[in-house]
Amino acid sequence: MSAHEMMIKTLEARTLNESKSNSLEIFASVAIQAEVQRILYALSTPEYMEAWFQLPGAERVECHSEQRSFDRFRIDMFSSSAKLPSIYGSCLLSKPNRVTYIWEKDCVGLRSRSLVEIHLLGGPNRCTIKLEHRGLPNLEDREWHSTMWQLSLNKLRILMERIESTKSSCCHG
Repeated sequence: MSAHEMMIKTLEARTLNESKSNSLEIFASVAIQAEVQRILYALSTPEYMEAWFQLPGAERVECHSEQRSFDRFRIDMFSSSAKLPSIYGSCLLSKPNRVTYIWEKDCVGLRSRSLVEIHLLGGPNRCTIKLEHRGLPNLEDREWHSTMWQLSLNKLRILMERIESTKSSCCHG
């Protein structure tokens, strides 16, 4: 087992143990006709995550690399009246075609930690994204995240397929 795989297993175990007592899960999937490597890049790069994240209640979303670290990110949410609580995360890429987020959401002065696993099945120019978000602390958070993932994955699909069709029409026209 590589050092990277050991780190993922350790983080998964720690996250799941911290939230095992009242764990709630979300499952979502979407089929995308686009290059798998391009999708992986969009899933793991904060500047690109900003383009497809759709967060309920937020009119504007900003994603930033955190603490000068490639794998840590922060998602800031804004509504017309105020800045909403931020989401903090770590992104781990592993083969084959898997992205794991350690997800931390501010919740009434406490930060709840959960785990998001994303698998890309298929490829190289078409895949199905299977997402599982485990360890959510309560039903309200589960509903918010369920809506967020449905909206976000749909927007990711639209963006990736638009890029793919633009690439095809400009290069094969």
